Amino acid sequence: MDIGGTLVKLVYFEPVDITAEEEQEEVENLKSIRRYLTSNVAYGKTGVRDVHLELRNLTMCGRTGNLHFIRFPTQAMPRFIQMGRDKNFSSLHTTLCATGGGAYKFENDFRTMADLELLKLDELDCLIRGLLFIDRVGFNGHPECYYFQNPSDPQSCVKKPCNLDNHFPMLLVNIGSGVSILAVYSENNYKRVTGTR
Repeated sequence: MDIGGTLVKLVYFEPVDITAEEEQEEVENLKSIRRYLTSNVAYGKTGVRDVHLELRNLTMCGRTGNLHFIRFPTQAMPRFIQMGRDKNFSSLHTTLCATGGGAYKFENDFRTMADLELLKLDELDCLIRGLLFIDRVGFNGHPECYYFQNPSDPQSCVKKPCNLDNHFPMLLVNIGSGVSILAVYSENNYKRVTGTR
């Protein structure tokens, strides 16, 4: 979960290779949460599951499944935490991975309202690892990273696929509520060179 200044972005991995035995052992709470997250495209008045962004049949940690992307305004975070309490998330997991400034802002609310801990991860580390992951898996079999060849000439400007195998160093610009510009020398070696505060 990335809890930004304007939007919360939630990624949910839905395993599709569940065995019959796992299906029987799965607690009702988990079944209920999975049904809720995957059968809706809208949650309340402001939450949206971006169906067009789903990544299908990925293998992660030895499991095959689909990645779902859900977003809602950060101002709706108290309702999300309440839903987590109502749906008993803490009976399944006691820790959620989170990044962004809201991971610090809402940490106590998760703990006191929903009995959940946040494992806070570095936002820029997650950004780089996420970009490299998307580059490796593509978007349902198609490359997601691209560049524009001849960008200053509208007549011959062409969108070209790009893979990031050998593209270090690179300049990575992240635009959200604020902007961060990173000089990236490798997956684990980067520095923020400028951006908004």
